Amino acid sequence: MKKGQLIISLDFELMWGVRDKRTIENYGENVRGVRQVIPSLLHLFEQYHINATFATVGFLFARDKEELLQYRPAVLPEYDKKNYSAYENNYFDRVGSSEKEDIFHFAASLIRMIQQHPQHEIASHTFSHFYCLENASLLSFEHDLMAAKKIAGNYGIELKTIVFPRNQYSSKHIDVCKKLGFIAYRGNQSSFIYKPRKNEDINLLIRGARLTDAYINLTGHHSFDPIQNKTMVNIPASCFLRPYSGNLKWADGLRLKRIKNSMLYAARNQKAYHLWWHPHNFGINLKENLSFLEEILKYYQHLHQQFGMESKTMKTIAEEILKPHAV
Repeated sequence: MKKGQLIISLDFELMWGVRDKRTIENYGENVRGVRQVIPSLLHLFEQYHINATFATVGFLFARDKEELLQYRPAVLPEYDKKNYSAYENNYFDRVGSSEKEDIFHFAASLIRMIQQHPQHEIASHTFSHFYCLENASLLSFEHDLMAAKKIAGNYGIELKTIVFPRNQYSSKHIDVCKKLGFIAYRGNQSSFIYKPRKNEDINLLIRGARLTDAYINLTGHHSFDPIQNKTMVNIPASCFLRPYSGNLKWADGLRLKRIKNSMLYAARNQKAYHLWWHPHNFGINLKENLSFLEEILKYYQHLHQQFGMESKTMKTIAEEILKPHAV
């Protein structure tokens, strides 16, 4: 019998995910906090029997700067804005020699920690936090993913799922992923305000609509059946789990109700519900963020008992869908 599913994916990126708009000086506390966030999440997921997908930027796998540069792709992205590329503006000159002295750009120890919990999936967030809609060539995207797969292989990890940075992608990028053996990706919610866009096209109106939608149901529950596209499965997002904000603390009840109502809808109708966020979102106000997340996970357990809702990784879902069609 078909059952509802809860999917949790995390965009694990450290400074590589925000380096084009933030600095260590103004965002370092969030990134530093990831050292406490990852073990806390693993503990909470263990407690509530959650299987999560950790979509990890390939740079984070490097044990030191020498290895990081060794896996530099042969074809680099050439974006319209040079600042979007980690390879421009001498950014690597600011990167330390290893994780021991630079916790903002390396995460081998955290990846090993996640691997100690084999129920979770380590997936790809591309090698360099690649932006698919900023006019870089498809060839550079392919080389970026090849580098990601190669460096992950050092850990015995075969990357099968991809989460696109800034949720930017197109059908052509999905075709490249298929070519390289990926079987699952996180698509966007089926609403105009969430469609894939360039960074500069996400204006204040769209940001405001997305913020409102996190508290009030403007665009629907976004529960779904995973969508098979030949050899790849779209497992779209349902909701971005926004971090705790002191200014919006008064509305946290609405935010929690919004998520719970959509989870209930998914469980009752044997649909999937996909929650995602970045570990660095929890890097400050960790206690408040974990407490909010725990309320969600407690509710998942209730739905598991009442409706049989299950927690699965993106890879597992794709494999279950694709297996009957395997040759």
